[in-house]
Amino acid sequence: MSAKPCLALVVVLLVAGCGSSSPPAAATAKPSADNARPQAERRETVFDPWIGTIDRAKGVQGTVDEQAAEQRRKIEEASR
Repeated sequence: MSAKPCLALVVVLLVAGCGSSSPPAAATAKPSADNARPQAERRETVFDPWIGTIDRAKGVQGTVDEQAAEQRRKIEEASR
């Protein structure tokens, strides 16, 4: 057997081995009021500083948008 078909076979077997024929039991179980558990606490990750930066940037963008809308309103009133 040559190298290319062997390599292709190995890749196919690796990909097939990673898949699952049925979803995990936890994913298929429907939550009910009896077995409802509180969500686990969120753990800190290495991405938290970046997420915080994004949240602050969104807040600043909201402020800028509000100020721009106010400025446009004032310009419209002055041009009448």
